[in-house]
Amino acid sequence: MDQAKNRNKKRRTNFDEENSSKQGRGKSSKGNRFNKQRRGGGRDLESKKMKSPTPAKPGDSSRQQITLRKRVDPETAKYFTEIARLFESNEVDLEERSAICGNALEESRGKEVELATDMIISHTLQILVEGCDLEQLCAFLRSCAKDFPSIAMDKFGSHVAEAALSSLAKHLQDEGSISMIEDTLNKLCQMVVTDTIRIMCCSYGSHVLRSLLCLCKGVPVDISKEFHVTKPSAILSERLNFASAQQSGHNTENFQHCFTAVFNFLVREMLKCAKDEIATLRVDKYSSFVLQTILKLLVGDDRELLHAILTIIGCEENDTAEGMFIEAERKKHVIALLEDTSFSHLFEVVIKVAPASVYDKFLNELFKGSLFEISSLHCGNFVVQALVSSAKTKDEVALIWEELGSKLEELLEIGKPGVVASVLATCQRLQINIHECCQALAAAVSSKSESTSCIVPHLLFLESYFRQKSHWTWPFGDKMHTLGCLMLQTVFRCSKKFIQSYSTSISSMDIDHILETAKDAGGCRVLESFFCSEASPKHKFEVITKLQGNFAELAMHPSSSFTVEKCFTASDVPLKETIASELVAVQSDLSKTKHGPYLLKKLDIDGFASRPEQWKRSQASKETIYKEFQATFGSNSRHEVQSEPSQKPSNKRKRNNGRASDKTDVLDVSNSISSLGSEFPGLDVSMAKMGLIADKRGIKRERPSSDTATAKDFGKNTFLRNGRKTTPFVRNPGKRKSSASELANLAGKQKLSSGDVHKLFKSTALNAIKQSQKVKKPFLRNHGK
Repeated sequence: MDQAKNRNKKRRTNFDEENSSKQGRGKSSKGNRFNKQRRGGGRDLESKKMKSPTPAKPGDSSRQQITLRKRVDPETAKYFTEIARLFESNEVDLEERSAICGNALEESRGKEVELATDMIISHTLQILVEGCDLEQLCAFLRSCAKDFPSIAMDKFGSHVAEAALSSLAKHLQDEGSISMIEDTLNKLCQMVVTDTIRIMCCSYGSHVLRSLLCLCKGVPVDISKEFHVTKPSAILSERLNFASAQQSGHNTENFQHCFTAVFNFLVREMLKCAKDEIATLRVDKYSSFVLQTILKLLVGDDRELLHAILTIIGCEENDTAEGMFIEAERKKHVIALLEDTSFSHLFEVVIKVAPASVYDKFLNELFKGSLFEISSLHCGNFVVQALVSSAKTKDEVALIWEELGSKLEELLEIGKPGVVASVLATCQRLQINIHECCQALAAAVSSKSESTSCIVPHLLFLESYFRQKSHWTWPFGDKMHTLGCLMLQTVFRCSKKFIQSYSTSISSMDIDHILETAKDAGGCRVLESFFCSEASPKHKFEVITKLQGNFAELAMHPSSSFTVEKCFTASDVPLKETIASELVAVQSDLSKTKHGPYLLKKLDIDGFASRPEQWKRSQASKETIYKEFQATFGSNSRHEVQSEPSQKPSNKRKRNNGRASDKTDVLDVSNSISSLGSEFPGLDVSMAKMGLIADKRGIKRERPSSDTATAKDFGKNTFLRNGRKTTPFVRNPGKRKSSASELANLAGKQKLSSGDVHKLFKSTALNAIKQSQKVKKPFLRNHGK
């Protein structure tokens, strides 16, 4: 019994509590559901008073109802205790386990509430619903359907309910089980809608209700948590263009096992019940979570989505038909509500999922003329961030820029850099007002008396700069500002003519400052984006030169090793030789790290150590080939790579193991052409125009979680590197062999002679461009639709 009690102490916490605040709003509660261990189980008392977590009135979490928990009879308690001990002994095989679970659930018939709400037995019941067959699971849920709301709102029963729903979701792949699952869900939903308001406002019931909504929509178990509460770091990365909306997992159109009728019934009835209490529900933390989940799951169904949005903001559908979407009085009320934490979270989701027509009305009828006012609010500024990052047309951005463009410095001074970062990222994404935005940002962080050299340092330490504006100095040892670093990464994604002052600033930094930037988790990403940008080679050379003598130290650190790689890529052959010589000295230690083997292979340090002259010739050959490609096909490929959809080759390219007859000026293709695409931005696009297929890049290296964890001091936001991927193209097997495919055959050779290299740049290559343009569309798959 003591083991069971100790086991219950370790049961999971409510993860909604730790996600209840985004980017600094409110305080996270890390309290466990089992804050206080009770003595004995439900079986020890004739009847026991239980504090229900369900508020007596929606939104009033301080008022608690007192209900009676029924006693589990001693014989039943003994039976389930023996089952718990049997499972703990690990002497039951898989087949026997399923049978035992089924038999035990049969014994629970008519006693589901008592067992599920018992502190000890509820844990055993969780194991049973997770280990039984589908028929037994559905029978259990149908049997307790009438009491499902009570179970869902109980401190212990909620775990049983969630375990049962999760177990049910795992059977969705079995087509023969769909009908049985649908019948079970239908019965559960019919009972849930009878007590919707209390369940939504309950800390435990809210979580169960969201799980039920996801299951009815057919959301896979592995991504269902994303529909419960979205992590702040994921929200930030999407807003600043470091992750697409598709990556967030909210594309509900791809869910194969959606119970549409059941889901629509549940949502409609919930909104119908919530309509009269919406003023309270939208400012209650737990009901706000439920409403957010509903909105996310309705994406793709504009009619139902509009109905949900109108219910949340308190509008009637008749008002929208008459063109009165948000009148003046309601506008004031909504703006006042934006200062509420729960409502601001909810309204962020409303803006993100709103159809284009609804977004336009929000922008023009609700936010127009009040953007700066709302941006100044503690919670409202996050809503403005969502509004700005959700803009899809240049006209929308122009309206936003008209109000906020001249206010960037004021926003930074009052501690609202998130709004500035969102404006910058949106201008860069839609390529409008980007020059003005970069200039305004530079002016905001530098006074007229200061030179442009201070721009980057001030952004790296944005918060401390505005705190000590008149006497600011470089704060050695301090962590660099998250949003300041992210804004610099966004700036360096812009065209060369827009980033000159930033390039000058970073190249004029002191050696110690450059080195500290490279060692910082966020600063190193700024340097990476700088080396990958269109900044002048002169400025890049100056920065790389200042890092000389420290490449070995930087390479040993998982995060700054990426900076070493980018330095190598941006260097000429002599500088590459310098970097390689420094890494040779720590080759043994570096190979023992998790990231080291990749870096050593990428820079071919073994080749440099054993055959330095051949290594230098190989590096020189890569540079020559890259320059030839750029001279032939132009230098606009960097921007093309950003806009091209990612696509995997449909078939592997066969390599020709034979050697070329002409052995003069032999080049190693695997070390020259195939690696150029990753070393030189845009080369894959040029190769694609010629019909060449990009090779696989080999091992992919990810930043360790320990690095991203260092950013938690800034509202749980992590630094996100811009992992732009080059786009390999596939040949059309149905077409006859053309000059493009002949060039592809050249790429298939392991060795190329000087004659073969000459063929790459003959007029046939230019003809291949014209021919590939004619058949370009069939080769592309549009992932953005």
